[in-house]
Amino acid sequence: MPGLADESAILRPHKGRCAHCRSDIAVPATYAHGDFIKCGTCGMQHKVVRGEGVKLVIADATPLKEALRTNDAMVERLQDELRGARRSFGIGVNGLGIGVAYAIYLVAMKEHALDTQLATKAVMAMVMSGIVLELLNYFFLAKRQRVKRLQADIEEAQAQSDELEQKIRESSRF
Repeated sequence: MPGLADESAILRPHKGRCAHCRSDIAVPATYAHGDFIKCGTCGMQHKVVRGEGVKLVIADATPLKEALRTNDAMVERLQDELRGARRSFGIGVNGLGIGVAYAIYLVAMKEHALDTQLATKAVMAMVMSGIVLELLNYFFLAKRQRVKRLQADIEEAQAQSDELEQKIRESSRF
């Protein structure tokens, strides 16, 4: 009966893994090298590569290339948004209002004369409060959180781009 065992091994379908969704696909022995098979889970079209086993590669890389272009555009947009977030003035601009309020307080309550000394005190209050507010915003408030979120989004999008490029390279090899 050795011939019967060999025959059943030949007719038994091999398992291949979808290159897109990673689910198992049963590849019948009737599929030859270069034939196309569709994933039942995600619908992605694959090319059967026979050799020491069965390997499935994506048959049409055009949707992957479009997804890569879209992903690269998203990375550029996120990087531009990150540059804008880093150089923006958040609540530090409110230092101007604090400086003006301080000057009004000095004139109204302390009866300070309108001179260069008053202007110097008001400008120093503006600058110092603006710097302190901006540092607080950077280290503890929304600006730092936004920068971290954008950096994480960029890293995730770049990882997706790398994965898509790998799939495109694999599909073009066979």
